[in-house]
Amino acid sequence: MAVCPKCQKKIPFYHLGQMCPHCGVNMRFYNFDVNFYRDAKRAELSLAKTSIFISHIKASFIGSVLTKIRLGLMLLPVISLLAPFANAAVKLPFVEGNISVSGIGLYNAFSQGYVDFVLAMIKGGADADAFKALLFPIGALVVLALLAVIILLLTILSFASIKKMHKVLCGFGLAGVIVSVAAGILSFRFASVASASAGSIITGSASFGAAVAAVAFGANFVINLLIVKKGYNIEYKEGVLERAEIAKKIKSGEINLDDLPQPVVETEETREIDREIERQQQLYREKEGGAVIEED
Repeated sequence: MAVCPKCQKKIPFYHLGQMCPHCGVNMRFYNFDVNFYRDAKRAELSLAKTSIFISHIKASFIGSVLTKIRLGLMLLPVISLLAPFANAAVKLPFVEGNISVSGIGLYNAFSQGYVDFVLAMIKGGADADAFKALLFPIGALVVLALLAVIILLLTILSFASIKKMHKVLCGFGLAGVIVSVAAGILSFRFASVASASAGSIITGSASFGAAVAAVAFGANFVINLLIVKKGYNIEYKEGVLERAEIAKKIKSGEINLDDLPQPVVETEETREIDREIERQQQLYREKEGGAVIEED
């Protein structure tokens, strides 16, 4: 049930008019000027938070030369996983196939059933050690894929925490370099075990994928480290930070919204608006004055 804004008495649900049945005030326009300025001040303060958010996004992506470079490098770890880390050739009496330890190669291995074959072969046989050794670079590649996706997502979301996100990205970039080096070592170990295998089902060789991944993750680590050290300037509009601080104090109860002026924070933009209003009022007064003279 509605309440009259002046007399605070309840309005019957069947009353459809604008005038209060108790005190007769126009409920729609009661304190209109006060409410208008209150809403204007609320809008001014709420837009400050949005403006800060937009400034953080701009600074995160195009705030400096380094952030622009990072934007171009964020896809490198994902792309680097397309290069082969190791290659395995499986030769059976009636079947021959190749397994490439790379992003596309693992997809093909899953779709063609080679993964199930490898898991079955590690249980025993003359080449069991070689097949077990093959699983380690595959596992390293899976870890690198997760790190690459995390770096991509965190780079896109870096505006969420300007101060901390770049340090986190440095950590993931460094982790990617370490895992890439480990993947290279495991790839060479697989090739060595495969060449020394007593059977003749599988042969293997290491490839350049680990080096490519190490460079890609290393580039992301370096660029984020430079951003952490050098930083970048966030450009805020005039008065935005003051408005955001005032909004916090209003929320905590330190300041009353009705005690603030309108505009809450005077800037060149608000002064230009006031000047334009004054110009329009002056034009209106001149027009009205001219109309009176013509009537006389």
